[in-house]
Amino acid sequence: MLNRWNGKQGEAASAPGARGKAGARRRGRLHKLWLPLAFLLPALGLYAVFFVYPFLFSLSLSFQQWNLISPDKEFVGLANYVHLLHDDVFWISLRNSALYMLMTVPLAVGIGLAMALLVESLWKGKRLYRLVFFLPVVSSIGVISIVWGLMYNPQDGAVNKLLASFGIQGPNWINDPAMALWALAIVGIWKGFGYNMVLYISGLKSIDRSLYEAASIDGAGRGARLRHVTVPLLSPVTFFILVMSIISSFQVFATIQIITRGGPNNSTNVLVYQIYQEAFQFFNIGTAAASSTLLLLIVGTLTVVQLRLSNRMVHYQ
Repeated sequence: MLNRWNGKQGEAASAPGARGKAGARRRGRLHKLWLPLAFLLPALGLYAVFFVYPFLFSLSLSFQQWNLISPDKEFVGLANYVHLLHDDVFWISLRNSALYMLMTVPLAVGIGLAMALLVESLWKGKRLYRLVFFLPVVSSIGVISIVWGLMYNPQDGAVNKLLASFGIQGPNWINDPAMALWALAIVGIWKGFGYNMVLYISGLKSIDRSLYEAASIDGAGRGARLRHVTVPLLSPVTFFILVMSIISSFQVFATIQIITRGGPNNSTNVLVYQIYQEAFQFFNIGTAAASSTLLLLIVGTLTVVQLRLSNRMVHYQ
């Protein structure tokens, strides 16, 4: 009985010391947490001001009616979304955005991979070819759009003159509804494949050369090494390129604004251009905000689907 009483006394005496040590540990953890946050605060502040607040403000505008001039905003609930779902131009722009993505993304990814393999197989001039293919990526989109608009001229344009030299009658690229979106897709592919090429070159350099040597010893030819070694090991790079390319394809605007202005007959009117028209030509700010919110949901859904497919591919491998 006496021993039990002495044990309780010892526990009581040691409790304040244990609480003090626990408090010190908590203060140490808080100090370690607040120090990085203090350094991150400027960046987080800029992110909140230029990204979080505009997003929340745009989301709130999607439930209101506003003409950008009047200080008064009228709450209309889901009326802007209902209007979009019954708007033929919105569905045309959504279809054109999807078509533009399907036209540009696979070709830009495929050409980027092909050019990366070709450039890396050269003995000389690698840096020169990388520079030449990457120049469109860093060039001004405004200048590129003006130059391509001149090149697409049906009478004096360089594209139709080049086709005529091979005996081919060139189409009226930007004035034909059947060809206008293809004309813009060619510009997008030409501007984007160099970025994909550089990423693929980086991925190729990270592949262990011993894997190719082992495959060669097993009798694998160049095509088999490409299918069974290069392409699978480049899958993380390919996934990143696909995600970024799809997001970029849904954001195309400058080439459309400069070359076609959404025409002819809305054949090149995409979602971003439709948002621009609703906001700054028709002053339907609520409708434009609702359209931008739907665009965010579409791109987010596509990204989530790609993430799930990528995870399944990793588990399968």
